[in-house]
Amino acid sequence: MALIEFPLVSRGEESGGGLPSSGVCAACSQPIDLSTFRENSPADPHSFANRQRAVTLLQPAESSVESVLFDAFQLFRSNWNVLLGVSCLTTLIWFVLVAWPCQQLSELWTLAQQDTAQLLTFLLASGMVAGVGILTTAYTTSVMARMTLAVSRYGRGSHQPSIRFAPDSNETPSRGRLSVPASVLFHMTLFMLFVAVVMAMLLVLGVIAMIAFMLVLPLPRETATLVGTFSVGCVYFVLIFALQWLLWPSVFLIADRRAPFGESLRESFALSWVHRKVSLKVVTFYFLLSTVGALLFYVGQAITAPIASLPLAMAYLRMTGGQTVLDPSE
Repeated sequence: MALIEFPLVSRGEESGGGLPSSGVCAACSQPIDLSTFRENSPADPHSFANRQRAVTLLQPAESSVESVLFDAFQLFRSNWNVLLGVSCLTTLIWFVLVAWPCQQLSELWTLAQQDTAQLLTFLLASGMVAGVGILTTAYTTSVMARMTLAVSRYGRGSHQPSIRFAPDSNETPSRGRLSVPASVLFHMTLFMLFVAVVMAMLLVLGVIAMIAFMLVLPLPRETATLVGTFSVGCVYFVLIFALQWLLWPSVFLIADRRAPFGESLRESFALSWVHRKVSLKVVTFYFLLSTVGALLFYVGQAITAPIASLPLAMAYLRMTGGQTVLDPSE
């Protein structure tokens, strides 16, 4: 469909039953002869070419990972107090509600091995910890994602774009806000449940494959166990990394209230594949930095989490055509 401009004529100047014989394309100002439609002639294809050119111009430009990391480092320098403060709070919440109960579960499992009467208690406690863990992880992930998006859009930077956090919101979000909308928390919980199920399935398949290695390989039992564990571990590592590469935009799509759980998975796969170079590099950066933070226990995790998450937020905005605080105002 093309927009056509018609000349202004008086009623006395109309011809052809009141239908104009020519017009001008509003996109390229090219004259169009409208009398040919009575002869079943094909329309002028120039309108399609202009539409294709407009679509190309409207597509977000591919950003380099160097520019994404550089912009993220600039924003971290200007907003480090908010980023580290919220990260420390979310890490503390996650430790109290998830990490510490998991440590207690390990002690309860030791008691259950000695006394079978404690087995039911262990199973019930495991279910409660799993439920609270998924909900807590969804909340802390939502807070971190929304905070990094708010910093990327509204933090201290070169420019202050006059845009809103979500299309249906009249409220400019605070960078350090800990509240999460119920809809975001609901869909993020579904996403975390989906990830937990996939991880559990991969773990079960890995154990089965490791047992198969021990039974099939014509090697001593210790050697077969070592080879099987190493091989399955490598495959498991690759699969986890691939899932993280394909699914990380879902976190920001849900936190940004741009897509529900199911739609976020489809859009996440599409975004990661279309922008696979930038996506793969920022995920690698996030994966390495998160691993370093995990090795430094919870204090290191609280410090590295915002540094690793901010490039993801910047890459998400670049991939979806969003505006950041460092972009020049129109």
